[in-house]
Amino acid sequence: MTDEPTSYSELAEVLTELPLLVRETRRARRLNQSRAAEQIGVSIATISRIEAGEGLHVASVLPILRWLDTGGGHG
Repeated sequence: MTDEPTSYSELAEVLTELPLLVRETRRARRLNQSRAAEQIGVSIATISRIEAGEGLHVASVLPILRWLDTGGGHG
């Protein structure tokens, strides 16, 4: 890990790619939206909206980024 802060353009790129990243990670972990939502601590509707590229809210994005950074076990 580096001490350099992440640039805003890097953050924008992550947020742009988040819907596909969530879907691909969920599928790679062989999870349905319900199970992924349970692990992350958000609603199924939130997962559905995010995978559709809608409704990114900080309250949802932070736990999703943490989930993506883990092996997916204990959300």
